[in-house]
Amino acid sequence: MYIIIAGGGIAGSSIANELIDRKHDVVVIDIDRDVCKELYANYGIVTVNGDARNIEVLREAGIHKADAALGTLYMDSDNLTFALLAHSAKVPRILVKMRDPAYQEAYKVAGVDSICDMSSMFTNKMLIELESPQIKVVTTIEKGKALLVMFELPDTLPPEGIKVQDMVKDPAFATDCVFAGVMDEKQEKIVLPRGNDKLYPGNKVFLVVNSKGLSAIGEYLKKVERQRKHSMKP
Repeated sequence: MYIIIAGGGIAGSSIANELIDRKHDVVVIDIDRDVCKELYANYGIVTVNGDARNIEVLREAGIHKADAALGTLYMDSDNLTFALLAHSAKVPRILVKMRDPAYQEAYKVAGVDSICDMSSMFTNKMLIELESPQIKVVTTIEKGKALLVMFELPDTLPPEGIKVQDMVKDPAFATDCVFAGVMDEKQEKIVLPRGNDKLYPGNKVFLVVNSKGLSAIGEYLKKVERQRKHSMKP
C-alpha cells in the first residue's frame, strides 16, 4: 500500500518503520526540516517537509494515489484538518490518533475510519495495572469493551504443566475470555494453544477479555500467589 503519515514524531516515525518493514510505501510529512532529515538519514523514510494541513503539501506527498492516510499530529484540530483534506482527496482509509474524546464525532464526520483514543487507552491501562499488577494491558479493543492482556503463569503451577482444557475449568477462565496465544520462550515465538496443549510455569499467556473476566483472572492470580506464600511457611 501507499501510505501517507502526517507527523514525524514518536508515533508517526514508529508506525512508518513498522510499515516499511512490512514492505509498504510510506511518506511522512513533517513541518520540521530537521525531523525530516533525521528520519531519512537514520531510517531511510521518505519525507516531505511541509504542513500536512496544506493541500499543496499533500499533493506533493501523493495524496491522490494514497491507499491510506494516518494522522499522528499532536493537536486534534490539526489531525482533523488533515483528515478532511484526505477525505476530500478520496483516500480509501483514514486513521487518526485522538487525544481529546470531544473530537470523536468531528472525526467521524471528516470521514475517519479508525480512531485511536489515546486518553481512554491510557486511563484503562493505568487503572487495570494499578489494581492487578500481575496483568499487563497490551491494547484495548472497541474503546475498552475488550482488552488484550498478558500475564505470566506462576511458578506454583505443576512443573509438568497443565492442559489448557483443564485450566479453563477454573471459574476465572471459564467465561468472558479467549486464549489468544502463549509465548514459547524456547522457540521465541507466540503459539496458539489448543485444548490438549500444556502450559508451564513462567509461560506468558495472552488473553482477550472483558472487564468482568479481567477481575476474575486478577483474583485467580492473587489466589495462586497466596497459596505460594502459604506453602513457603514452615
